[in-house]
Amino acid sequence: MELLRTLEEKISSLVGIIRDLKTQNEVLKAEADKAHVKHEALSKENATLLQENAQLTITLNAMENSMLKDNERMEETKIVVDDLIKSIDALVGNEHQK
Repeated sequence: MELLRTLEEKISSLVGIIRDLKTQNEVLKAEADKAHVKHEALSKENATLLQENAQLTITLNAMENSMLKDNERMEETKIVVDDLIKSIDALVGNEHQK
């Protein structure tokens, strides 16, 4: 009889442990599901950010190229203006010598 009671207590204890483990398993499964949903959302956000980054990089490169062309035009204009000033100075100098 004592052996049966001991066996019954152990079985009861095991049933309690199994219930606790099932509860823990459900909690962990719910947390895993939440983590999966969050992961999916973050993956979508990451893809969106990567696409926006690529578009911004293209825009930035276009702006840089435009600025470089503008700088080249300004340098060309500066050279033309300098040459024009030299020509005017030369003409004025020739007029004063006459």
